[in-house]
Amino acid sequence: MEYSFASLMLLWGVCTVSGITAYSLTDENNLQTALMSGYKTNLRPGANRSVPLEVFTSFHLFFVKEFEEYSGKFTVNGVFYTEWYDERLKWDNNSYNGLEKTTFFQTELWLPNFININPFNKIFGLGSDLMTIDVFSTGLCVWIPYQSFEVICDADVTKYPFDTQFCTLNFFVWGHKNDSVKINITDSQVGFALYKEHGLWDITKTRTYTRTSAYGHDEIIVGLWLKRRSAFYIASFIIPMFSIGMLMGFVFFLPPEAGERVGFITTVLLSYIVFLTIIQDKLPESSEPSVSVISYILVVCVLNGTLTTVMVILSLQIHHSSDDSTIPRCVVCFVKRRGTRVNNIQTVESKSTAFTEETTNEVTWSDIGKTFDKLCMIICTTGYVLCAVIYFCLVLT
Repeated sequence: MEYSFASLMLLWGVCTVSGITAYSLTDENNLQTALMSGYKTNLRPGANRSVPLEVFTSFHLFFVKEFEEYSGKFTVNGVFYTEWYDERLKWDNNSYNGLEKTTFFQTELWLPNFININPFNKIFGLGSDLMTIDVFSTGLCVWIPYQSFEVICDADVTKYPFDTQFCTLNFFVWGHKNDSVKINITDSQVGFALYKEHGLWDITKTRTYTRTSAYGHDEIIVGLWLKRRSAFYIASFIIPMFSIGMLMGFVFFLPPEAGERVGFITTVLLSYIVFLTIIQDKLPESSEPSVSVISYILVVCVLNGTLTTVMVILSLQIHHSSDDSTIPRCVVCFVKRRGTRVNNIQTVESKSTAFTEETTNEVTWSDIGKTFDKLCMIICTTGYVLCAVIYFCLVLT
């Protein structure tokens, strides 16, 4: 039967209160002396050695401490609520004035040696010298070690900042195969009775289960699916990034005589380079499993900004070309097809006849510059709109 963490703690408290009767310090001292007489912590419980010891456990999360994508460090705080029976620790409570429960430090008793096998730094086990084990007269041992777990979690930032990460805490019962100690998960879901919400990560799904390794050990796996809360990134990164990109196309609306075009487009280009630097500091340097889509978008934006800068320089060169310079015939034809030809109809009156004369103005370098500016603005604006559409289609699907 499965119980929630809150129910188990309530049951533990009731048992604790029920144990407060007429027993004295001397009774408990005598009990512990009797129990520890000849007790060996290196020998697992179980009179019949052909039958594995049943250990029941469940994981309960308190809070997510941090997740560093660039280093792969994932830190959480939580407890394993663990129970087993040790027949060497049974007693008749009537012999000790109704004493139902006593407490030992975890170093004084045998315990299932849970070892974390995917630590970020050094290998560690559960608990510490300060952790205790509650022992009941039936031989039931209850161990609730609270700990901060630092493990390795390779981040998949393909859809950053709309990504979902999957991280696991992996444990072996070191020194015991499953024919010696059998692990039973009492709750397949992580307990959240005492969990505090994290500001950046939302836990959408959990799973606790065991699997047998190739060497016959029971491996305990606590899996957490974390979805990034992206509101902050949308407001402070995504919207400014695409807004600045849209400004590049409007640089061609600036009068070429003002002399501000090159300074404006250079400032926008530098803004993208700053964005690229910021995003590189936050993302892993590894190219596996995939590089973030937004990194590619930023590279495209930088290349687009470079191309726009070149077009601005060409546009200024066209606008300031001398009217004495020969205009290529193909350029003149193109500009005329774009509607830059101006027809002036002059009416000439004479005493005898009236006639209409059509004259065509010559195409100037200024006309070519205006047409070139319109084309560049359309190309730049359309390119950034397509980049934004492609990005959101990739990360939101």
